[in-house]
Amino acid sequence: MKKSQKEARVLLYNFIDQNDLAKTCEFFTLHNIKQTIVDKADFNQKVGFLLNLKGFSGANNTGEEDFDFNHKVIIFHNINNKHLDEVLAKMKNADIISPYKAVVTPLNRFWTLKRLCITMQKEHGAMIELQKKREDHE
Repeated sequence: MKKSQKEARVLLYNFIDQNDLAKTCEFFTLHNIKQTIVDKADFNQKVGFLLNLKGFSGANNTGEEDFDFNHKVIIFHNINNKHLDEVLAKMKNADIISPYKAVVTPLNRFWTLKRLCITMQKEHGAMIELQKKREDHE
């Protein structure tokens, strides 16, 4: 890897099924993408901290007992658009499925994982509603 090139990484959150997790990790390893498996209890940590980015430190327990979010999440970091498109196509072909996917941005790296998950859930719901409206008009 060139020194100027940043390491492609994914955060994997809420993968309950161990076979599914192993298959997903194997896929990303095959495509030279490092994986970090995020503990279910780390929902109150900032995305930048979970990626071990400079300037981020761990959050203390916020007093929240639990975060009820039952979807697998894949968060991509340092993967450019063309490479991301290729990886997403290969994921589909390999039957690696998660409707909750995000790319780390200069803004959302400061968000907690919980905030990112809630935002993705709202966006996913809005996209489903839009799809239903389109189908109703056909």
